[in-house]
Amino acid sequence: MIVLGGTFVLDLAVAVQAFGRRPSVFSKIRHEPEAPYEVGVCGDAPTPTSLGFTIADLKPIDWAAGADTVVVPGLEAPWAPQNPAVLAAVARAAQDGARLVSLCAGAFVLGQAGVLDGRRVTTHWALADEFRAAFPRAHLLEHALYVDDGQILSSGGMLASADLCLHVLRHDHGQSYANDVSRVLISPPHRTGGQGQYAKAAPRPASGPLAPVLDWLTEHLAEPLTLQRAAAQAHMSPRTLERRFRAETGDSLAGWIARRRVERARVLLEDSELTVTQVAHAAGFGSTEALRRHFLTHTGTTPRAYRDTFRGVAGPTADRNTEHAERSRRMPW
Repeated sequence: MIVLGGTFVLDLAVAVQAFGRRPSVFSKIRHEPEAPYEVGVCGDAPTPTSLGFTIADLKPIDWAAGADTVVVPGLEAPWAPQNPAVLAAVARAAQDGARLVSLCAGAFVLGQAGVLDGRRVTTHWALADEFRAAFPRAHLLEHALYVDDGQILSSGGMLASADLCLHVLRHDHGQSYANDVSRVLISPPHRTGGQGQYAKAAPRPASGPLAPVLDWLTEHLAEPLTLQRAAAQAHMSPRTLERRFRAETGDSLAGWIARRRVERARVLLEDSELTVTQVAHAAGFGSTEALRRHFLTHTGTTPRAYRDTFRGVAGPTADRNTEHAERSRRMPW
């Protein structure tokens, strides 16, 4: 594992916990107390982390030579140029056939090392634009929780590191072993969906010649919106509006409206008591099937699953579930 300046402590901790020394509670579920890997944390000591404290007990970077797997956690400023010695070590490991694992923004380090050309990769969804600009020859899957592209494996933002680490354990030591590590981490062995359900666009005021039309469309999302109606509002022909719309927004009118409606549906699913059917109509989709189809396309999950994830379980219900579990534990059968 390579630690750089500004390394995300959570990424590093998840990887060390997944691959390093087993905690004492592991012996309660599996009689394999020894870690299945020899782990070394490398870097220039002392190295400041993202939380301000430094890590001093580090092996030299050349310790990574000959490693079967090299893990690069995310870091605070991934676009900053990295130490050439570190990049050379990563590139050399790739040439030697080592498996390279990037966590969160650690993909930027692999990119700077020149090992991502033509590769499928992911990183934190909020860094997608910066990553594409820096490494246009890589094939970014920004909404994936993690990507296994053979020699190169990468995960999305922060806690997706656990998903990828469990995937590596599953590949190396089987599903049962990965499941038992997940039980210690209290993390699902595999999560459905992707980063799309967590991505959130920062609100930006409309600008440019079409700003009045964009504002009008946003105010009338719940109504039927056609190209002809929008063109009349813009005092343009439908063909002219479609051409100018794509030039200004990078999207078709229908695609832009669908994205905004999904964003509105997400807000309503998180903050309102409306049913999914009511959300579909309030967001302008007209039917639950249309909402589900577009929602799945843009977020990778369903409206109901999204609501369960982002609203959680109410306190009384959680208390009842805990009480039920405790009562079941006491039952003689």
